[in-house]
Amino acid sequence: MFLYFIWVKGSFLFVLIHLFLFQTSIFGQDETEWKLVKSVDGIHAYVQKQLDTKVRKVKVETIATAQLSELISIIKNAKCHKDWVFLNKSACILEEESDYCWKYYAHTNSPWPVFDRDFITDVVLIQDSVDYSVKIVSIGLPDYIPEKEDCVRIRTIFSQWTFNPLGNGSVFIKLEIEADIGGKIPVWLVNLVVTKGPLSTMEGLLNELQKENNIGVTLDYIKEL
Repeated sequence: MFLYFIWVKGSFLFVLIHLFLFQTSIFGQDETEWKLVKSVDGIHAYVQKQLDTKVRKVKVETIATAQLSELISIIKNAKCHKDWVFLNKSACILEEESDYCWKYYAHTNSPWPVFDRDFITDVVLIQDSVDYSVKIVSIGLPDYIPEKEDCVRIRTIFSQWTFNPLGNGSVFIKLEIEADIGGKIPVWLVNLVVTKGPLSTMEGLLNELQKENNIGVTLDYIKEL
């Protein structure tokens, strides 16, 4: 069941960082403070451990020179996620209901000896009509297509991107992720994902912004500050 019904002028976005994350249950109510785990070139990654569960949420923040349309165009170009999203093997949009709603599929190329993971998410894009900030909300939709052999379906997943224009061509970018990937995952792999995965994906997004085909892109359903 999805508990979001949104009537907002504007738009919303989702970029998917490869959700090859975390263990056990999700959406705990009690939370601890965010703990900074790594900073590289202006990108900051934080972890938050839920008091009721073993789940940790990840948050990555940075500031980039970009237009909202450029960021959203990169996010929605799913077939190119393998070029910049950490551990992504393939991705596609299964169904696009509108500019603001779509179904997304991604397959994770997991390091041996862990089985690959895949997931489907229901995505909604919302743009605030006052400050033009864009939010990306993505919620797991695990039974939308049949499961594949030799690939573990991630059944519980939530992510949210926030793009907040600051003026002068700068955008504050934040990604928060929470997921239960199922199965037994080695500690070294969990640590790899927590410390390297989100930073690597954010670095990839910033690199994509520098590519000629992504510079100056405009979307008629997105308002710029």
